[in-house]
Amino acid sequence: MLDRKIAPQIKKITEIPFPSPTVKKLSNGIPIHGFNIGSQEVVQIELIVKAGQKQGEKPLEVSAMANMVGEASSKYKAGEIIEMIDYYGAFFESSCDGDKTYFALFTLTKHLKTVLPIFAEAILNPTFPERETSIYLKNSQQNFLTDQEKTGYICRKNFNRLLFKDHPYGRTLSVEDYDDVTSESLHAFHKKHLVAPNCELFVSGNYNEDLYALLENYFAPIPNKKSEIITFPKVITNEGGKYFFEKEDAIQSGIRIGKALDVEFGSTDFYNLRILNTLFGGYFGSRLMKNIREDKGYTYGIGSGVASYEDGAFFFISTEVGKDVTPLAVKEIYKELDEITSKEVTQTELETVKNYMLGSLLKESDGVFSIADRFKGVYFKGDSFDFYNRYIQAINKVTTKDLLTTAQKHLNNTNMLEVIAGAKSDEN
Repeated sequence: MLDRKIAPQIKKITEIPFPSPTVKKLSNGIPIHGFNIGSQEVVQIELIVKAGQKQGEKPLEVSAMANMVGEASSKYKAGEIIEMIDYYGAFFESSCDGDKTYFALFTLTKHLKTVLPIFAEAILNPTFPERETSIYLKNSQQNFLTDQEKTGYICRKNFNRLLFKDHPYGRTLSVEDYDDVTSESLHAFHKKHLVAPNCELFVSGNYNEDLYALLENYFAPIPNKKSEIITFPKVITNEGGKYFFEKEDAIQSGIRIGKALDVEFGSTDFYNLRILNTLFGGYFGSRLMKNIREDKGYTYGIGSGVASYEDGAFFFISTEVGKDVTPLAVKEIYKELDEITSKEVTQTELETVKNYMLGSLLKESDGVFSIADRFKGVYFKGDSFDFYNRYIQAINKVTTKDLLTTAQKHLNNTNMLEVIAGAKSDEN
């Protein structure tokens, strides 16, 4: 019998025993990565196309294409696809980012044979009807106009534009771009990039081996044509500078400060940057939160991050504060940057962050869908599950001196980009 008066033994986390995926291929060469684990009778199937927003000739082309897939197809009229998938308690979603486009189906295992052909039909044979495309674009245009009134959006948009400059990651939208997308252009992008060399399938959940035959039947028709993916140079540095974008009558200011990083994914520097960032602004107990939220009361939330894309990584600090305290908040942010790049953190502070990060890694790796997401997060960057165990080793062994060296190398004030959006004040 369990004696609840005795505390459980504390064990040091040294690794996470991730299961290796089963890897197979369709006859057209598309890889299938399978995680057949879990007790619940649910399955997720995801087709990832290695063609994201940077491949579009027009700014809205890829996001509009992704969002319109599932609206109608050669076989089904507008609205029928989602209606049928909903009927079986399944869920279809599509999205895109700068690098890839994603199509995912979540369903009960018992309904898989029924909804999988609908899912495949939606992806392989979309029709992009004129009426529905027009409605989508008008609604998106209205959302864009609403976003233009938000200082946080203005700040983020211009930060990306200035950081990435000549790279498609820095491309910004205008209201006219919504009138420059047609059903024909969406169909052309889809046909050009939905080819076998661009595609990978990921399956996770509780399923039997019959699924692979179904995937062959429904996804092998994707043509095995040559990929026309355009490659771009990596962004490893930026010019920096301070920029202010005025928004009259704004009561809050959006603030973004950061820089491009010349760091290799999965390297010691990369791991140390992630640890340093967590301590600096990556969780609720971080230095930025303690100073600017809890001590000064300038904002409800502030944070920092290290983002890693195919063509570049960058560090950023982001917050929104009241107009009157904008200069003070910026001053405190730079004060914290000076502190982290000039003095070693305390051992107590570092141990707290280590425990938090190790616990988060365990929590975020629980469940079959989380495991599959973890795998995708490193697979497309040329790594494996070993990335996470190397990460755990890096967390356990990092020292306060290591973090100071990392901060001085990567978070120094050279080329730091500062973007503020809001109303003018005497000190702006």
